[in-house]
Amino acid sequence: MITNGGGNRISKLSLLSWAFYDLANQFFALIIVSLYFPRWVCIEKGIPEVFYSLAFGTSMILVAVSAPILGAISDARRKHKVFLVFFTLLSIAFTISLSLHINVFLALVFFAIANFGCQAAIIFYNALMVNIAPRGKLGFVSGVGRMFGYLGAILAIYLTKPVILNAGYRPTFLITGILFLVFSLPCMIFIKEARGDRTLETPSLERVTFSQAYRRLKEAFVSIRKIDGFEDLLKASFFGLCAVNTIMLFIFVYAGKVFGLGEAQLINLTAFSAFFAIIGSIVSGFVSDIVGYRRGLIGVFILWGICILGGALLSGACIWVVGALVGLSIGGTWVILRALVVNIVPEEMLGEAFGLFSLASYLSGVVGPIFWGAILLCLSRLGQRGYRLSFFSLIMFIMVAIWFLLKMKKERTQ
Repeated sequence: MITNGGGNRISKLSLLSWAFYDLANQFFALIIVSLYFPRWVCIEKGIPEVFYSLAFGTSMILVAVSAPILGAISDARRKHKVFLVFFTLLSIAFTISLSLHINVFLALVFFAIANFGCQAAIIFYNALMVNIAPRGKLGFVSGVGRMFGYLGAILAIYLTKPVILNAGYRPTFLITGILFLVFSLPCMIFIKEARGDRTLETPSLERVTFSQAYRRLKEAFVSIRKIDGFEDLLKASFFGLCAVNTIMLFIFVYAGKVFGLGEAQLINLTAFSAFFAIIGSIVSGFVSDIVGYRRGLIGVFILWGICILGGALLSGACIWVVGALVGLSIGGTWVILRALVVNIVPEEMLGEAFGLFSLASYLSGVVGPIFWGAILLCLSRLGQRGYRLSFFSLIMFIMVAIWFLLKMKKERTQ
């Protein structure tokens, strides 16, 4: 048993149940978003990539717009778990629907809904961490979650590979939806949500509408500006994640174009990076609990800078070194970011805070890739050198992110 920030006893079952959701989520994030669904659409069905980009982009914009409002409603009602369950089941239902014999454009609509549900659920999953972790162990608990997530990525790669080889893409979508459900059940069943201090709430608490949530959100912007460091953290997150999200989307394309890796090598590189992401998740959690989450995040962004320099300047087998560093960086990024949010934001505002944090994250997922594409287009005549220069240009996002983190006041004493 451990003790959370409010003094309640939290069992190891709660910690493991919460962490298993990270594992479950990775089945969707890797198999559906990154690997086999886009290959089914663009390769097997021959649909131009732009249609997949539009489906993905539309779902992300919807999450970006709705995330702060949903966070405000969940905070007002003190009910994060019910939103987690609803959006998770929504994602699972439409993921399984992808296995049906439907028109490819209808499948893209189903994919957009499934991705919206998956991304929205993460907001409330993160907010539930306060019910698991004592303040001094936020990094450790967050790290355990991410460790399970990257274990899920490795499992997803090797559990679905024989299905792809023997049965094609559609059965993989069905299996992904089922495994997403199975591994998310412990979190949806065993995590108990704290009631909080209801004396702080408004008379209209039990029937908060979207218009009321919008007004609450406007007030939250004002209130959050008063939280030491949160505004600078939002800015640092946006700029840092512009680079991080772009690298995560294009690193395997980049590895093929610049380092000449084939499909089998790319799958192995994915598993290799995921292994180091597990290490990064645990190590960054322990280290950030000791040195502080702000300093830990600065260290991770410096490591991202090294990844960018390595990817832009090195060649040949050095891609495996870059892959290992990217894995370590990815593991540390999400562990420390959400631990730092939980550490500096009052518990009653966590839903709103993660809603705003998600808004910055999703917008960065649009801005970063557009920037990358524009630079690459301008340098297209340079061939491989153009790719390297485009990759190198991402370092300026990292530099701006570190600058905002240096502006932050020290977070709450551990």
